[in-house]
Formats: sequence, C-alpha cells, structure tokens
Amino acid sequence: MQLSYDQIKALQKQTADELHVSDPAPVLQALNIDFQPVGNDSYKLKVRSENHASAYITIRQGIWKFKDFGTNKNGTIENVVMEATGRDYKSALQFCLDTLNIPNRLEEAIHHNKMDHSLSQEEQERIQIMKMQNSQREKSVPVSRVLDTKEISSYAPAVEYLASRGIHKIPPQFKLINGEYYTKEGIAKRAFGVGILTQGNGADIHFLKLIGDLKSMSFGNKDISLFLNENSKKVAVFESKMDYAAAYQQIDLSQVNVIIANTTSNAHKIAEFLKDKEYENITFFNQNDQAGVEFLNTIVHEANIQQYSSLQYHEDEKGMDVNDLVLENKEIFCRLQSHQDDYKIDYHSELIHSHNI
Repeated sequence: MQLSYDQIKALQKQTADELHVSDPAPVLQALNIDFQPVGNDSYKLKVRSENHASAYITIRQGIWKFKDFGTNKNGTIENVVMEATGRDYKSALQFCLDTLNIPNRLEEAIHHNKMDHSLSQEEQERIQIMKMQNSQREKSVPVSRVLDTKEISSYAPAVEYLASRGIHKIPPQFKLINGEYYTKEGIAKRAFGVGILTQGNGADIHFLKLIGDLKSMSFGNKDISLFLNENSKKVAVFESKMDYAAAYQQIDLSQVNVIIANTTSNAHKIAEFLKDKEYENITFFNQNDQAGVEFLNTIVHEANIQQYSSLQYHEDEKGMDVNDLVLENKEIFCRLQSHQDDYKIDYHSELIHSHNI
C-alpha cells in the first residue's frame, strides 16, 4: 500500500501525540536508570554518571518534556532513551511504544494494510483526556517556585550572614527570597535565604544556616542569571552568586553584563548565550578547582571565544574561589590574565601577570 507524504506525517503525529501525553515512568523503569518523582508533575533522572541528577522530564502544557541541564539537550521521552542507551531515534521510539503498549500507527498502516488512518472518536477523546489530566497535574503541584522577594536590608540576620562572608556592600540584585518546594512524597514545604532570581522565573538561594548538609537551593529549574547592561560590551562570568557578590566588593560591575551560572553544568547554556554576540571583553571570575577549569574551557570552546580574561590563583590557593580571596583580603582586581585564541586554562597554572577588566 502506497502512503502519501501527508499520510505518513499524520500517522507519525498520531503516534507521537499519544506517546507524549503518557506518563513516562514505565519507560524510565525499563531503562533501569536512577529517577525520582519531584512533586506531582516531574521526574528528575540521571542519564550519565554524575553525583546529582541534572535532567528532568516534566509536564509542560499537558505534554511530557525532557531537559538535560548538564548538556543543555531537550526533547521528549524518546530523547531520554537515546541519551541513556545510544539508540537511534527509530529504535528509541519503538522501545517507548512497546513499553507503554502504544500502537505505532505508521507501522500498522504499512504492514497490516489498515485503510482507515484516522483516529476513532474514542481514541481522540482518550488522548485529549490524558492531556487535560496532565495539565491539571502541572497546575496543581509545581516542582518549586518563588513566592516573594524582599530587600535584604529589611532582615538583620541576612545582613549579618552576608557580612560573615565578607560581603558588606550588597549587590542590588541580591534579595531575601521565599520559595515553595515539594518533597518526594508531594508535601509542600517552604524555604528562604539570600539569593538571586534566575531565568524562567526561578531563583537560587543560600540558606542563612545549614539544613543538614544542604547550604543552597534552587526554585524552578536550576538556570542561569543575567544582569544585562545594553550599553556595555563587557561581560563578567561567575560560577556562583557568592562569587559575584564577593567581586562586587572590590570591582565596579555596574557597567558590565553579568552572567551567573548557579551551577557548572550550565556552562553549555552560557556558551549558547555568548555565541555570536559582539562582546569585546569577556572576563571569567573562575573558581580554582577542576570543575571551574572545565566550566571555563567548555564556554570558551563552545562559544568560540577568541579573547578573554580569567582570574589567576597562586599555587597555594588550590580549591579557592573569589569569595575565599575576598575573605582573606586579597586583591582580585589585579589578577586578571588575558588569553588569546585556543589557549586552555590549566588547573595548576600560577599567577603570571595582571590585567584589568
């Protein structure tokens, strides 16, 4: 039986529509990968060898969507299978369909001479109901969210906490942030701390006191923060909000575009933002550890940055960051070294000469 191009596309869409409204948990179980529910509408999962899950599959407008914040890849459940197993798309699709017992409409039409390619009224209604149920799950229990923000100056313990970190001049973007998150059991809890807002209406906060071993938290998906100045072509890149606040104590960053990663796994996202933009001066206030080095080199390589500056450390400063330097009253202004072309930073490099942002 000969199918037209339009018929093939329609059959593929019918199959995808049913797959993408179906709860992906059975597929995740079949893959034998580490995953956990987050709230009522998301699963966080590890698709690579990593200490903490950086990928999520979440309901968005009734559809299950995949996002890997470690690689910046996204898609649907087929992409999870491809990432976890190395299968091609066709094989990954069939794996999902077999696991969820969903018919492959195109294969049925080709191999079983099914003449009527349209979905029955009952099938259409069932898929629509599943999508509506997903939308209700999404609306009823978000993964986490920002509830409100206040000025840090309004809460003395927050001012005292920052002062203990050597931060006496508080950046204007720093706020006291209240948020809501959900436990694995779907129980709503509240948390607050000092932090910054991120892209996508989220936030990254530091607790004023440790909660067990936990010192920070994200509301919404862990994303980058952008404090942009449209009149400037200078850029300062930081791994964390505390590094930014520390540099703010010694350097005037008011006329600079500031990018904060909030996690080194967002290096790909920063590279994507910087790619093809006409910035003349990019400065990395990098941390002095292996993760910091890989973070910097990833951005430089993926964004094809030809010239940049980075913070240099002494041999006895391994593992330190900008905040550590400020706490020890060490000048960071004169530690910026310029690099050309494909020069790669090495974790064991020493302070050579100074450069000004």
